Amino acid sequence: MCGIITTSSYAQGYLFENWAVGLNAGLYGYGIQGATSLSPNIKARAGFDFISYIHKDAIDFEFDAVKDGASLNHNLTGIFSDTKLKFTNVKVMIDYYPMETGIFCFTAGLYLGENNIYLNGQVDDYDQYSNDPQMGDDKIVIQPNKDGSFDAKLKLGSIVKPYFGLGLGRTIPKSRIGFKFEMGVVYQGNYKLESDYIVNNNYAAKDFLDHIDDLPVSESLLKLWPMLNFTLSYKIK
Repeated sequence: MCGIITTSSYAQGYLFENWAVGLNAGLYGYGIQGATSLSPNIKARAGFDFISYIHKDAIDFEFDAVKDGASLNHNLTGIFSDTKLKFTNVKVMIDYYPMETGIFCFTAGLYLGENNIYLNGQVDDYDQYSNDPQMGDDKIVIQPNKDGSFDAKLKLGSIVKPYFGLGLGRTIPKSRIGFKFEMGVVYQGNYKLESDYIVNNNYAAKDFLDHIDDLPVSESLLKLWPMLNFTLSYKIK
């Protein structure tokens, strides 16, 4: 009898035997996911995460004033307003539990999508200059509109972003409701700058950021994005 009970308990969680759905919140936004078992030790999950955040505080910038590659010997200052951070990602994850009945797991997977920061710039008192000066240096040159406005997009990494993490909790709960905490890091890759107002071919994203104060996201995090996540799951089967 004991042998039958042990075997039955051990056999839980084989290929597609168990299923769960969940809601999560973390540093990649809010999301939904579905999960299933591949073996007693391995669970698979897929879902969608989204975050949209507008930074209302003004962000100062300062560039050298240039024209046709020559310095004009003064600076152009201004602000970015309503800076928007928008992350949209599909995720595919594998959770490995070293102990079948344990709550600790290793996670590896991919986020697939676009992570962007949108910048709306305005040069101070630009209409006082009759020669429509450009902003920049030897690596990047920007030509604002005649009213001093311009915009840019900072693309954070590539479409496919590997993820590695550690989890505490069950991907598929043993009872109907379960919780899981997760921490790890997303490798986003190099960030790039895109703007119709750049007049040279060197889209020097790092050099551009050197002219900006207090970006709402630390430059050191743009390539390796830390992840904290909390999931509330409901076991279907």
